[in-house]
Amino acid sequence: MLISNDPKLIKNSGFAKKDKIEWKHPIFAFMLTKFFDFNKTHNLLNRETKFIVATSGGLDSMALIDLCYKAGFDFALAHCNFKLRGDESDRDADFVKKMAETLNIQYFEKEFDTKYFAEKNKLSIQESARLLRYEWFEELLKSEGFEFYATAHQFDDKIETFMINLFRGTGVSGLRSILPRNGNCIRPLLFAYRSEIHEYARKNRIQYCEDSSNEENHYTRNKIRHFVIPAIEKAYPEFRKGFENTFHALASTEAFLRDEMSKTAGKLVKIENNRAYININQLRENSHVELYLFEILKNYEFNPSTIHEICRSIDGISGKKFYSKTHFLIRERDNLIITNLEKKAGIQFEDAILIEKFHSHIDEPVRLTFEIEIMSPDFEIQKDKDIALLDYDKLAFPLILRKPLPGDSFSPLGMVGTKKISDFLIDSKFTNEQKNNVLVLLSGDQIVWLIGQRIDEKYKITRETKTVFKIVMENKK
Repeated sequence: MLISNDPKLIKNSGFAKKDKIEWKHPIFAFMLTKFFDFNKTHNLLNRETKFIVATSGGLDSMALIDLCYKAGFDFALAHCNFKLRGDESDRDADFVKKMAETLNIQYFEKEFDTKYFAEKNKLSIQESARLLRYEWFEELLKSEGFEFYATAHQFDDKIETFMINLFRGTGVSGLRSILPRNGNCIRPLLFAYRSEIHEYARKNRIQYCEDSSNEENHYTRNKIRHFVIPAIEKAYPEFRKGFENTFHALASTEAFLRDEMSKTAGKLVKIENNRAYININQLRENSHVELYLFEILKNYEFNPSTIHEICRSIDGISGKKFYSKTHFLIRERDNLIITNLEKKAGIQFEDAILIEKFHSHIDEPVRLTFEIEIMSPDFEIQKDKDIALLDYDKLAFPLILRKPLPGDSFSPLGMVGTKKISDFLIDSKFTNEQKNNVLVLLSGDQIVWLIGQRIDEKYKITRETKTVFKIVMENKK
């Protein structure tokens, strides 16, 4: 819903009151005072700073513009049109442009083919939009001479991010959630509750656009916002105050942990020939081995479940392999060796596709769709080579899709023992051309499916299976 994009209404809104501020209004005095205090405490903005406000046209970003305008700051507006909501996306862009004209401030706008970018890079729409906008903001800083770009994240966003990270699994840095400053990105509105921003906008007659996607409940953040937060607030009306104290404690804990890790990591990690070596014997000498590993390996984008498996591998046999989005780790006799995925022998980065839990499909090098289903007594087991039904709880994400390597083996469904992929293909009378198109799907370093042929016996669904990971191959390359 468009609250208003009428220039006359904009002129009559809070933006026009720079010289006639209603200082006696409690919510205005409260917000402006906290705005100044927060920015001073975290050294974010002052009247000498030249910055960009990332503006969606929504309530939070328009409130931020209003505060920056009344504070007399030197800023421009930047709007991303992600082309995801048809006419509504264009309406928002037009609204923000008119606002910039009314306030007589510099305006930047860029359109993105977000869906194409998401499909090409095997990313979710939300992650694609995030990457596209921040890359563009960084470009604007360099080309236009701005110092920072400011986003309108507020305190409720911080709580929601905390919960998302908590549910996915994270460490201290994930729990302390959004920071006031991250590189060139600043969040000068992070002190304010969503309800306070609503009240401030209402009393100051601030015009804004309503994003219809905010009411949809298929996004994790919206589910938390519409269901989890209201339930918590009903039980604990002052829960935000508790979160403020918790975030403060987590920030202090992270700072302490970072200092301690910097002292220890130098002894545990050696960099040679673009590889990182973690000495296993020295690692074992420390208490809380998994904590040290988590803090080291998160820098290489290994997720918590994979780090847990790496920790377990320390007392196992050599040769176990693990993957993140960017790196490859192998457990050798005395070291955990981490290599950039692009430089790992045998697999080129463009040939190894990583599949996360949230991916719904991939299109290249083969079209695969992914679904998570609850196992029930009437669950239909489909006996089709193009469908893999795997026990979800036995999988370690991200899964890896690649071509077979020499020596690859698995335990074909219905068979006892292991069989080399090459022998399986010979027995199945594959031609040389067919062999060239074979792909395997791995969990960690274990093959779970020879694509379009046979799953591994260890990953089949059984009576004990609670959740099924269903993969369908829709076309063969």
